[in-house]
Amino acid sequence: MNESPCFCPLCRPTERGGPAWEERERRIAQNVEDFGWHAMGVAGDDAPGDWGYSIGLWHTLRSPEVSVFGLPPETAMRVANAAGAAIRDGEPLDPDQRRGDILNGYDVVVRPVHPSWYRNFFGAGLDFYRSSPLPVTQLFWPDKAGLFPWEDGTDERFRASQPLLWIPKSETTSPWTDVT
Repeated sequence: MNESPCFCPLCRPTERGGPAWEERERRIAQNVEDFGWHAMGVAGDDAPGDWGYSIGLWHTLRSPEVSVFGLPPETAMRVANAAGAAIRDGEPLDPDQRRGDILNGYDVVVRPVHPSWYRNFFGAGLDFYRSSPLPVTQLFWPDKAGLFPWEDGTDERFRASQPLLWIPKSETTSPWTDVT
């Protein structure tokens, strides 16, 4: 287990915020205490799609947080919870690993997220941990033919639904690079 410090409010309480921020942090902290992590769903109103991610896996298990893009927020949160449960049960997510136990029997591929993307997509996680970079992984799901977004044969709409966040933001162009 990685022994890097955790700066979350459970480990290092501080005064901070405002009513909305405090309520969000309180809800996240309570879920982390009760369940080991919080699943955050994001409706991508100004983005090419929706996404979800975990907050608290680092605090509880010293595991990278988990994210998934291109699925409705409720589904993305279920995927983050399934990944969290697998990690908790001794099945860590390793980079470039293919897993069939996270998304209803479909394979997912695990990739690390480059820190240049964190502020665009993981704001509540950054607020919770009060430090950066925290490790984050991205789970990619396949199209109906079993292909992943970077593989030949996928259509452009599917390819655009999941950003390739292992590539530094400055080295790529996609509809996701404009999300702030």
